[in-house]
Amino acid sequence: MSGNHRLCPASHAGVLDHPIRRLLQSPSRLLGPFIRPGDTVLDIGAGSGFFTRPMARMVGEKGLVIAVDLQEEMLAMLRERAKNEGVISRIRVHRALPGTLDLSGKGIADFALAFYVVHEMPDAARFFAEVAVLLRPGGKMLVVEPTFEVGAAEFAGMLQTAMAAGFTAGKGPRVLFGRTAVLEKRG
Repeated sequence: MSGNHRLCPASHAGVLDHPIRRLLQSPSRLLGPFIRPGDTVLDIGAGSGFFTRPMARMVGEKGLVIAVDLQEEMLAMLRERAKNEGVISRIRVHRALPGTLDLSGKGIADFALAFYVVHEMPDAARFFAEVAVLLRPGGKMLVVEPTFEVGAAEFAGMLQTAMAAGFTAGKGPRVLFGRTAVLEKRG
């Protein structure tokens, strides 16, 4: 099901962080309903920080964003942009390993974002199981997958895999060129 899609290279970071994208996929509109000041949130597949930096503003001075990516080049861009915007103190940058998020801790996060990333995972079952451990009971994850990469049947399969890992699945917000779901960790 997953893992048959290629990883978005760091050379595409300019497209990922383009101002027009902010209009089409507004971080405040998409994430505002899920993030509160003081929250700890995960940005999985953070890339150059398109969502990480707005999330850092949403969690405020007492919150934390754990920005996870496999590519050090993306994380370096994220660090630089977050420093320039004055939000680096609210962000913990973490480099994942191939096939695993490699994060420790149980119930550390209130919310997780997986935007255009699950289809890049070599093992979706392992991915959802790892996130389930990291989320507090009742914690939510917004999953968004690109329609040009992930068909309806593949997305439905992803949701079934997530439910087997301990989530319930509900309708997500509208995203242009995206299939969405809000997953909630069962208590």
